Amino acid sequence: MEKYEVLEQLRPGALGTALVAELRTEKGVEKKYMIKQVECIEEKQANEALKEAMDLLKLHHSNICAYKELFVIWNNEVILKFLGQMVDALFYIHKQNIFHRNVKPSNILVTGEASFMLSDFSTETLMTDEMKWKIRVEENSKSWMAPETFGFSFTEKSDIWSLGCILLDMITCFVLNAEEIISLLRDIRQDTSRLEGVLTLMRNEDNSSLPLFPILFMMLQIQPSMRPTAKDLTDVPFIRECLTVAGASAVKLRKSLPPKIVDVLLEGGIESVLEFMQAFWDVEEVQAKAIQHFASYIRDKSALPYLLTFTEVVTSAMKTHVDSLKLQVDGCSLLLEILSQALEQDVVMALNENVTSSLLDTVRKHSENEELLSLVCTLLMMISVSEVAAENLRKAGIIPDLLSILRNFLHNEKICFSCCGVLWSLAASENVDQALLKSAVPVTSAVLQEHLQNGAVTESACSALWALSLQGCVTENEYEPTTALLLDALRMNPERPVLVKNACLALASLLRLSEIPALRFIMDSKGSGINLIKNVYYLHFDDPEVVENLCMLINEMVQYDDVVLDMLSQKMEELLSEIKSRFPSSMEIMTLVDATLLKLQK
Repeated sequence: MEKYEVLEQLRPGALGTALVAELRTEKGVEKKYMIKQVECIEEKQANEALKEAMDLLKLHHSNICAYKELFVIWNNEVILKFLGQMVDALFYIHKQNIFHRNVKPSNILVTGEASFMLSDFSTETLMTDEMKWKIRVEENSKSWMAPETFGFSFTEKSDIWSLGCILLDMITCFVLNAEEIISLLRDIRQDTSRLEGVLTLMRNEDNSSLPLFPILFMMLQIQPSMRPTAKDLTDVPFIRECLTVAGASAVKLRKSLPPKIVDVLLEGGIESVLEFMQAFWDVEEVQAKAIQHFASYIRDKSALPYLLTFTEVVTSAMKTHVDSLKLQVDGCSLLLEILSQALEQDVVMALNENVTSSLLDTVRKHSENEELLSLVCTLLMMISVSEVAAENLRKAGIIPDLLSILRNFLHNEKICFSCCGVLWSLAASENVDQALLKSAVPVTSAVLQEHLQNGAVTESACSALWALSLQGCVTENEYEPTTALLLDALRMNPERPVLVKNACLALASLLRLSEIPALRFIMDSKGSGINLIKNVYYLHFDDPEVVENLCMLINEMVQYDDVVLDMLSQKMEELLSEIKSRFPSSMEIMTLVDATLLKLQK
């Protein structure tokens, strides 16, 4: 049909419409023809009518109007609507973790003019019942099935393959008959070169299907991992056009502006860019470019008065366009710059609930993206220092999300460091669900075990365990292994003052609860905890904060007789006397030392 140019449409008849058209060749216009356009209800009817009409090409008589050629085509608008509606439908069910498992032409209902509906869903139980499958599934039905489904493996990618087969059938119907199409669908499960051959043939015959070729190559990859998801397809420009034509309901279609207009409007100052972002809040491209624009001069002094405003508009853009991974990454990177700049310049940032809510949306939407989660968790750690922000995070129910992230990315030092920092802030606040905090203990211990040689992560994990133990979240079964872990943390990182303080406070809170940690402290297989305390003291004897926390731990130890005996045998009295002489002006240290010596001398 591409080689004909329609000049006029005559009055439609009962069975079709007559078109006056010119045949155009490389030499120019050949002559005029009359095209009879007949609409068929379905492809099968069209193919049967074509086969029946082929005999008309044999007619050659002076009193009979001869036929030059016959062909079947799909109305391009119909294909656009079909593809848009089917991608929208698959996007909807796949988002809910539901697979169709049996997408084929007979399971797609035509409900009106260019209106289609998926029907007859199959369950995994039935589709993986080999006996029923062999008996009930017809050979022709298997033509639409993905390669991996013959091994009874069904995923969202299987539905994508089947839709690709239907699309291939639709656009090849004018060059292949029914038997040839079935043969082609069977062959491409083994060899994609057959697909290349057919599409090359079509390219020579019909250019209207050209935009579909790359999409078919994506959908009909033999390896499921190489095929796109329905979500991936929604990002393809041609598919987005199809979704627009189809009036997609499940997929949120992005609004856009011409790139040149966006660039011109972003050339203004800070105020004009902020106004532009607010005016076009629902246009992803505007928000993305504005975020990049802000990043270019965030460290300029002129930006200081706008840091809070930047934070609010960026988090608003992230919340609105939460599906856009790139915008989330760029937004989080800019927020980190903003908060760092605020700290450096002593700018107070009173962050509201919208900021924490937006970051939590990002975490939940992109829970498997390690790069983005690393950025978000760092942001959460920075803002959770504020009691108000920590309370907002607690109300939003972030603890299960943090624990899930830690379990999934236990190897990632940056994520573990940040998440433990957030847990510390949340555990130290009031009104926290005790059951949730108790579930955090084994996960935090796993972090500590995994990263004992990383001082920063160990320091953060120790602070979290300290806060959890203060809240009474460490169960009796966890006393001994937790004590052993904290002792290991001290042994491997004795030179880090903050880590020493956190570990000592965590150990002190455990010893306050039970004798079990105390016995493990003096009988640990890797060496006595008392000797470890001495070694740590001599590394930090001039740091009053570290020494005070050591004294707090020692004071908790002397409430148990077995520990007292061990302390006396290792001459802890001499160490305490030395501390007392070194810090005579520290009331806290003097009080702790005097109380401990009194108990040792009884």
